[in-house]
Amino acid sequence: MALIELANVHKRYENDGVVTPALNGVTLNIEEGEFVALMGPSGSGKSTLMHIMGFLDHITEGTYLFRGRDVSRLGKDDLARMRRGDVGFVFQAFHLLPKSTVRDNVTLPMLYAGVRNGERRERADRALAAVGLTHRAEHLSNQLSGGERQRVAIARAIVNDPKVLFADEPTGNLDTKSGTAVLNLLQELHEQGRTIIMVTHELEAAEHAERIIRIRDGQVITDAKNHSRRRGEYHK
Repeated sequence: MALIELANVHKRYENDGVVTPALNGVTLNIEEGEFVALMGPSGSGKSTLMHIMGFLDHITEGTYLFRGRDVSRLGKDDLARMRRGDVGFVFQAFHLLPKSTVRDNVTLPMLYAGVRNGERRERADRALAAVGLTHRAEHLSNQLSGGERQRVAIARAIVNDPKVLFADEPTGNLDTKSGTAVLNLLQELHEQGRTIIMVTHELEAAEHAERIIRIRDGQVITDAKNHSRRRGEYHK
């Protein structure tokens, strides 16, 4: 059984009677432990697909199974629990609280998950160690560089040990050196057994993944293994 199974998935948005298709019959499986890049130009549907797989949006038609569960049959409470425990998100804009410490930012998802105070600090410190930022734990997030902020965002995303880590254009706001560091960190997390799904429009970033799925006009146009993965070669 695949971790994620999508079969003939469609997504349409309607506004004032105007229907806009975003996904047009997407079928794909993602196995546990894969590092997948979803690649395509702006408006291709790749972010919509990520939002659906991450329980942030609903399909209009088709089937989405997550670990064998039919996501379309789940209620709001179940979906909220899955967002808290099964997936983590890293976004281009970081979305950190600027006047809070790095540790407090990483702790935030555990507050919603009901983790007790002592365990929150312990788990936050483990996540910060995993991204190499233990020495920054007491700094405010607005005192960090862009690359450090994205590493804090990754620590926050993995602190609840999710089944899938979603990264939406994680290098989009970073310079070349910082982008390389973030992509190498994602590879390291993958090598530790994490499932990673990264949305990007940049081939150089996508080539750090082991599988590249290209999307255009809401459809999968190619889906292939990447036999020449890059490491430390990111050029913006």
